[in-house]
Amino acid sequence: MSTPYRKAALLVSSCLALAAIGPAAARPAQPQRPNVVLIVADDMGYGDPSLYGNKQLETRNIDSIGREGVTFTDGYVTAPLCSPSRAGLLTGRYQQRFGFEQQISNGAMPELQEVREEDGTLAPIQGEAEFRRRGVPVAEKNMGEIFKAGGYKTGVIGKWHLGHGEEFLPNRRGFDYSFVFYGNTSLQSKNLADPDVISLKVDYHDELPNVAWTREGLNAVRKNGQIVNVEEFLLFKFRDEAVQFIEDNKAKPFFLYLPLNAPQPPLQVPSSYFEKLRPDFRNIAQRAYSGLVLAEDDVVGSVLDKLKATGLDKNTIVIFISDNGSIVSRPGRNAPFSGGKTSTYEGGIRVPYVVRWPGQIEPGSVYKKPVSSLDILPTLAAATGVTLPKDRTLDGVNLLPYLKGANPAAPHDILYWKLGPESAVRKGKWKLWIDNRTGNTRLFDLERDPAEQQDLATAEPAVRAELKTAYDAWNASLPPRAWTTVSPAPKKLK
Repeated sequence: MSTPYRKAALLVSSCLALAAIGPAAARPAQPQRPNVVLIVADDMGYGDPSLYGNKQLETRNIDSIGREGVTFTDGYVTAPLCSPSRAGLLTGRYQQRFGFEQQISNGAMPELQEVREEDGTLAPIQGEAEFRRRGVPVAEKNMGEIFKAGGYKTGVIGKWHLGHGEEFLPNRRGFDYSFVFYGNTSLQSKNLADPDVISLKVDYHDELPNVAWTREGLNAVRKNGQIVNVEEFLLFKFRDEAVQFIEDNKAKPFFLYLPLNAPQPPLQVPSSYFEKLRPDFRNIAQRAYSGLVLAEDDVVGSVLDKLKATGLDKNTIVIFISDNGSIVSRPGRNAPFSGGKTSTYEGGIRVPYVVRWPGQIEPGSVYKKPVSSLDILPTLAAATGVTLPKDRTLDGVNLLPYLKGANPAAPHDILYWKLGPESAVRKGKWKLWIDNRTGNTRLFDLERDPAEQQDLATAEPAVRAELKTAYDAWNASLPPRAWTTVSPAPKKLK
């Protein structure tokens, strides 16, 4: 065969070979959809991380998420209390829309009471059956269910606190893997005499009824629903589980929900952290609490290190947020705000909130307009391509256009809060605080008065009326709350 004919034959055979392979093989491989790690601290105050003003310690790993991504100065949760805050976070909906206004509790507290009569008198809770009906309704779709339906491997490691009836458990709500306790708190270490762990039953720890110095019942640790014995410091066991989950799922897109059990009491901290802070803290409770914050920061660092070691750090969205502020009687820092856990003043609802997504969020960004934990789900859905429910209202928004400068407006025109005796509404710089027991209101200009010290309700009656009217309309749209739990007042400290 002459040379021209040979070249022509080779060209034809090459074309036929490519056609046989098909167009999909000729295209470069598509990058894997981004992984997601959502880390939630328990009762960490706004001012606890050094990125948010703590000068007494350095939370270098938590800080790094903000410095390599975005730090929200006005980041809110939907409730100043654990259970309802998590319900809003995971569904992207105000939890009051499905009656989840108040705490589930843990089913092991006979001193809790429930309001049953119309006159407001208290009656005892009717045992375990009452608690088992409490949780996020199965009609609601949470992040585990949404990401699993979208082809993600899903895991939850840490504190669940979203119901312990069978229909509410994590493995029935979209999570392929769970390593959690169901209740409100659990011991970090079962050995209270362990010299390597400082266990402090001081001040508020002996007095507050919700601090459980036990790892039994709903505070027991369960792996995929089965109780397991954990001898390690529990926070560090959750660290190891998270690192292993990343290792096991590094070849596929995953969603890891990591609600850590710190710095919520019981106040137990490894002695190495306690001793490290000895020169700087005279108060031992504050030193132990701060040591626990540092231990949690190191856990965050281990997760970040694992992402880097597996080559996943550039393709993983990492979010760190607290579920609510610190209780004001504890040594946490809600500064510069007033109030704390259970309060709709800023100290209870404005929290540390940082997000990192390399290549998509500008490193070192600081975003100063109000955002909410409600926004996490729609933002993640936009980033990963998972499908959101279309048959219900989501209250969060996709933050990516705002963070990338495509939308200069505020993500939210207005935000609402309601928890038992207190409510609040924020619109722009204005914040209206409402006492639901008396009907009294207080109005604050958060730009000039972030500590909410100067009541402007009389000076700005039109603003007060506008916000109160908006709140009343929102409140009227809600169903009755599904339960009402009232804890007894803490005993006076001796």
